[in-house]
Amino acid sequence: MDFRKLEAFCKVYELRSFSRAGQELFLSQPTISAHVADLEAELGTRLFDRLGRSILPTQAGDVLYTSSQDVFLDLERAVSEIHLLRDEVVGELAVGGSTIPSHYILPELMASFMDKYPEVSVRLTVGDTEAVQEAVLGGRLVFGVIGGRPEAAGLNLVRFMDDDLVAIAPPGRFKKARPAGLRDLADQPWVMRERGSGTRMALEQAFKSEGLQLARLRVRAWVASTAAVLECVRVGLGVSVTSRLAAAGPAGRGEVEILEGLELPVRRSFFLLYRQGRTLSPAGEAFLRHLESSRPAQG
Repeated sequence: MDFRKLEAFCKVYELRSFSRAGQELFLSQPTISAHVADLEAELGTRLFDRLGRSILPTQAGDVLYTSSQDVFLDLERAVSEIHLLRDEVVGELAVGGSTIPSHYILPELMASFMDKYPEVSVRLTVGDTEAVQEAVLGGRLVFGVIGGRPEAAGLNLVRFMDDDLVAIAPPGRFKKARPAGLRDLADQPWVMRERGSGTRMALEQAFKSEGLQLARLRVRAWVASTAAVLECVRVGLGVSVTSRLAAAGPAGRGEVEILEGLELPVRRSFFLLYRQGRTLSPAGEAFLRHLESSRPAQG
């Protein structure tokens, strides 16, 4: 079975799209389709059901994907062992991050790491907290950096840094009466992150600790990114809660207002995670050491 064809099949399986799989692998869509068709001919069964613009894996596709992960892990382990023998810090690292780490933590960390190890490249994938955890557990990512301690078993965790959650509002929204706590914001229109984000999870904890119900908020917009939260607040759609790291720049430019003095009962930590039992390449070991040496003192 051809390795490149198997890789193409797995990418289609993960993305549920032939065109997106081609973009990820830098191959044309017809080439991806041909690779999958060759595998189906070789195995004598369909691997995907084509349902209009959607595709779904068949049971045979599920079996092949699960088995192929073991193949890729074995190959990666062999490459890692060879690199260990050569004692070279080279190659590509697959790293994932939820929104805040990907935009405000990882770029600087990656830059300082690659200054030390110029023969290493980093492929950064952005997803929500749950998606990053699943990708690390599934072997598609070597490392993930997320906000909040993950619930899933089978992960090694390194607490990297802490970040305050802050309430933000459109500039001038509270000229007369400043809110003193979350209860004072309960009747305001809100901009809310979607389920699965670390910020949303932390906000749910904060409301629960105050005896408030998130479901009773008047939500005017549900958005999929921190950048969208900041923009929606800037144009006056409502108030929200986000990372101080993310809000600092827009607040400094006068685009949003951080409601200082409104103490939120939740402080969030960011964690590096990687799969237990996974053999790290020399580049992976070096990245882990670099992160541990770069993390700020914890409060």
